[in-house]
Amino acid sequence: MPSFVKTLAKAGFAIGAGLTLLGLAARWIPALDIVNNGLPFLIAGMFIVLALAAAARSGLITVLALLLAIVNCTHFTLALEGGAEEAPEGAPRFLRVVTFNVWYHNQRIDDVAKFLADTDADLVVMQEMTPANWDKLKESLRARYPYSLGDNGLVILSKHSFIENGRVDRGGMPPWASLMLRFVKIEVNGMEVTIAGAHLARPFYPSLQYADVLTLVNFVRQHHGPLIVAGDFNLTPWTDKLTGFTQATELKRYNTFHFTWPLHVHGTPLLPFVAVDHVFASPGFVKIATRTGPRLGSDHSPVIADIALAPSPR
Repeated sequence: MPSFVKTLAKAGFAIGAGLTLLGLAARWIPALDIVNNGLPFLIAGMFIVLALAAAARSGLITVLALLLAIVNCTHFTLALEGGAEEAPEGAPRFLRVVTFNVWYHNQRIDDVAKFLADTDADLVVMQEMTPANWDKLKESLRARYPYSLGDNGLVILSKHSFIENGRVDRGGMPPWASLMLRFVKIEVNGMEVTIAGAHLARPFYPSLQYADVLTLVNFVRQHHGPLIVAGDFNLTPWTDKLTGFTQATELKRYNTFHFTWPLHVHGTPLLPFVAVDHVFASPGFVKIATRTGPRLGSDHSPVIADIALAPSPR
């Protein structure tokens, strides 16, 4: 038995070392960043290997597994920088923002409409909207959200009128795949705020996803004034692309541990295990609370973020 356990520990260490190297190399080879989406599971695996090595009384594997665990924990900890500051107790809510990848094949649009009505957000950003589902939604939500932008793909709903609006497209892509971002500027209590809804490419298309991140960084850098970016990033907080985005833009992240995907695969219910749907906001905002919504026929959970204004410095 000790020999078998030691063999398991060796195999686990070899796999963990390979995945660690791939994850660390992602800053030079963007395609490898897909490994970093599973960083928490890699850390858990390394501690299992550590326990196996200790049980097998293999000092060398124990030390090596411990070093790998430390490397990955450090990577994970550094990736958590950039989270939004907590609002002071009792801070009044400035905006409630919902982002939701509705899913192209959603058959529960009536439930989506009820959820949005009950949640009563000030702004809603939706991805993978179809014209047919939009036709069903807009009538039931028109009174609550008299202002909207888009009817296919990315859609933004608002209680506040638009001062200006626009979109950002991927160059060289067909019309059905070109839209990456929509944005609107609104006025809330005398303050002008821009809200951008984004839908980045999946990690299985690493070059396109990397280009999307660069485009989004450029959009944020060229913007002046309070900004909120929400949407399906298809990236977890501990990927190099998303940590690079937070560092380059200085926006603050509102969702880290509220897992949003996958809720199902081919109709089979699953427990979500990654957070790929995010809300980011300028440093002038702080977080009251972030939570996920219920299952609503999509493979994603909606994310609800309550945002307050940061306290004025004394």
